[in-house]
Amino acid sequence: MNTAKKIATNASFILAGNIVVKVLALFVSVYLARYLGVEYFGEYNFVITYLTFFIFVTNFGLDPILIRDMSRQALNVNVLTSNILMIRIITALFSIILAVVLIRLLGYPDQTILYVSVLSVILLFQGVSYLFESVFHANLKMHYSAIGMIISKLFYSIAAFALIYMNKTLLDFLYLYIVAEMIRTLISIYYSRKFVSIGFKIDLKLWKYLFRECLPFIASYALFIIYYRIDILMLSKMDGIFSVGLYSAAYRLVDPVLFIPAALASTLMPIMAKEYVNDLSKLKQLYTAGSKYILLLMLPLTIALFLLSDDIIHILYTEDYLPAVITLQILSLTLVFNSVNSMQNSLLIASDRQKINTFSIGICCVLNILLNLILIPVYSYNGAAIATLVSVVALFLIQLVLIRQKLSLLSITKNSYNILISAILMGAIIYMTPGMHLMILVILGVFSYTALLYLTGSISKDEVSKIRSLLKRN
Repeated sequence: MNTAKKIATNASFILAGNIVVKVLALFVSVYLARYLGVEYFGEYNFVITYLTFFIFVTNFGLDPILIRDMSRQALNVNVLTSNILMIRIITALFSIILAVVLIRLLGYPDQTILYVSVLSVILLFQGVSYLFESVFHANLKMHYSAIGMIISKLFYSIAAFALIYMNKTLLDFLYLYIVAEMIRTLISIYYSRKFVSIGFKIDLKLWKYLFRECLPFIASYALFIIYYRIDILMLSKMDGIFSVGLYSAAYRLVDPVLFIPAALASTLMPIMAKEYVNDLSKLKQLYTAGSKYILLLMLPLTIALFLLSDDIIHILYTEDYLPAVITLQILSLTLVFNSVNSMQNSLLIASDRQKINTFSIGICCVLNILLNLILIPVYSYNGAAIATLVSVVALFLIQLVLIRQKLSLLSITKNSYNILISAILMGAIIYMTPGMHLMILVILGVFSYTALLYLTGSISKDEVSKIRSLLKRN
């Protein structure tokens, strides 16, 4: 199989795996929210979010180095993987201790400390599974990662419904989470034997090299985690777990949709990296087309989710979650900007502008924290949503300007206005037909938007054929 076919196959597995995992996660999340209630659902989301802040300590920026060096075949893959695994076990144990100690120092209730202490063991399992999934990535065999993700999530989903039926407590769901992550890790270890043979001989010279190389990746990933997850931690400390539950109910409906533009952007990134060196005109075609198709899909989703937030919250959750309607409306507006941000991030990395990417995310991290400090005391969970929206828009604008200056490229073109007009008119049709069943409104929106795209000429056959031919050549 040639490289192009391998990339296409990997993209298909990544997309299929993410679809299955995200659908299962959303399904379970909704039922957990209904079963646990607002406060315990907030506790559940806080504990998981809190521990994500320590994953970058566990991973220590070594996964991208492993992928890079294995792809270049610059080092013995068995020695490289074995030494990174030994480092990973040490950093995972350190991150577990750090997570437990810090939650105590921050003064959270004993119950929350217990939940964090129990679930912190997933940092070890996730660290090991991510390591071997990086091995699959380097060998263009991402279907093994998809298998692990799907099986573990399917197990968790089935077992979670069994726990709900047996009327179990939140602690039982955390134990289940650990078992699911352990299953994913065991699957990764099993398939990794096809590519690497693990030994336990320490190479100090290699360790020195890895520590030197990993520093920029640690900083970048830390900023990324803070940018996307700091809101829930600040909300828990400033306004309590109940507010986290309401915020999470809305956030859990928005976040899964973002895997679609992320999958497209990650698929195009290696091709854009190649064309950045070979042909800048083709790079422009790829970037413009990718941005356009992201807008084509995410603009109507943004508008529809904003207009139908009330119906969606009513159908999916209990009455206790009705205050989250406004939160969902605010967060729905982040969809289109976050989606284009995925494409802009991929372009910056593909064109060796990682420093610009890190710089722009760093600015928005600071902005997000400051806005949360100002808005949460006044508007509670809606204040956190507003802070998220403003920081997402800021990142979009900063990167838009920087990409224009450094690469003379724009994600927004004249044709984008036709897409915007079509999406707005679709929204107007949905708005003017109140009282209909949600499914009927969704079907009406899809058909009206498709018709409007055709009438405005937003997609041409020439564009489709160009992007197809460009992908085939790569």
